[in-house]
Amino acid sequence: MPSGGAGQTTDPTTSKAPTTSSSPTTSLDPCDLLSSSDAASLGVTTSAVPRKRGSVKSCEWRVVKDSVADSYLLGIALQNGLTLADADSEKQAERLDIGSHKAVRFLSTNPGICVVAIELSAKSRVDVEAVGGDGQKLCAPALDAAKLVEPELP
Repeated sequence: MPSGGAGQTTDPTTSKAPTTSSSPTTSLDPCDLLSSSDAASLGVTTSAVPRKRGSVKSCEWRVVKDSVADSYLLGIALQNGLTLADADSEKQAERLDIGSHKAVRFLSTNPGICVVAIELSAKSRVDVEAVGGDGQKLCAPALDAAKLVEPELP
């Protein structure tokens, strides 16, 4: 592989990797955090749909059930600059450990949304959301999805 310093050598014991202020979310693609087999195990019936809201990268899948009322969207959003403490909710967030990550599960202030926020760093998290009719009923599938996403996280 060509390098800009042809002929130069570097002592690996004294060199440091370049430091950056980038968040762990910058190297992630939310659509890659849920494999097609994991998505199928959750009942996903559509392909991943990438979204971008401002600086937030996200991905959505649809889970179609027998009735429209039981169908919902499953989403994964990369939240740079938000922490678990920032979990915005009218109800008390439930603290969880998912794999090696700290997490919280909460009902959004917007009706019909349950969120499982997984901590990536002191200033970033991944939100796994289930959006539909009854947010409380959607907390189980949101948690199931979060357990499948967590092993893919740094």
